[in-house]
Amino acid sequence: MRICIVYGGTSKERDVSISSGKSILKALSSEVSISGYDFNGDLDDLLDNVRKFDLVFNALHGGDGENGKIQKFFYENNIKFTGSNANASELAMDKHKAKKICVNNKILTPDWLYYKKVIKLFQLEVEILRFCDTDIIIKPSDEGSSLGLSVVKDFDPKDKSKRMMLDESISKCYEVSDNVMIEEYIYGRELTVGILGNKILPIVEIVPKNGFYDYDSKYIKGKSDYIVPAKRLSKDLEMNIYNNAMRIYELIGCRHYARIDFRLSIDNQPYFLEVNTLPGFTDTSLFPMAANAVGLAFEDLIDKIIKLSLKK
Repeated sequence: MRICIVYGGTSKERDVSISSGKSILKALSSEVSISGYDFNGDLDDLLDNVRKFDLVFNALHGGDGENGKIQKFFYENNIKFTGSNANASELAMDKHKAKKICVNNKILTPDWLYYKKVIKLFQLEVEILRFCDTDIIIKPSDEGSSLGLSVVKDFDPKDKSKRMMLDESISKCYEVSDNVMIEEYIYGRELTVGILGNKILPIVEIVPKNGFYDYDSKYIKGKSDYIVPAKRLSKDLEMNIYNNAMRIYELIGCRHYARIDFRLSIDNQPYFLEVNTLPGFTDTSLFPMAANAVGLAFEDLIDKIIKLSLKK
């Protein structure tokens, strides 16, 4: 068996991808012929390097590595690869589209506004009123790892300082993406559900020490606490979260593995946030953490994903 781990890429999540790729390389058995490839955006060189392998383990994060473009490239060149296909990857990476699918299927998701071109606050005059006196999240619709994400607390459109904060947050967001979402903040708990094949992994609760799950909280050890499996969930609530996660996984069209993120409101209503079709494999990554909670060691998890990917 010849396997090539493709990592790196040209997105702003390059460093995270390199960390995931190296972890996967380290974990793979010596019984298989493995190689790592640091993708720099050159598709011709990528094809020359991977076409001799039986499988590409896609460890790219963000950008073209996760939005369906590299998946389409692999498919068109008859390269077998791990993770979801091009269509599912594109849908999942675009949070706006994924949320619309959930709304159409009566799955709760925070209220949001979406803008595809550069805007200034004065263009939001009417629409932004729906978020009065609440916290709001400003984030790219098509990036991961909380890049470009900001929070404006107790937003009041009549408060000049709050309006300036929102304008600055929008500008920060546009530094990493042309697609901006302004989303209602759901007070409560941060939960995530991993799915491996057709099996659901234990719910993970994330407790960021700074109160918000930003980039540093995700990737710097000690910045967040994790409870696996999540506690203080009734059986009915747990099943509701599991059922929603699997429905979203299937509605998006995911395959092999994915991670579904939720906010659990203070009245115990799970709100869908996003789908991660290529969850991380770093030292602080949530998907391996959930797998480990059911006795699936990191090496066994990687082996399981490979076996799922090789099935017809």
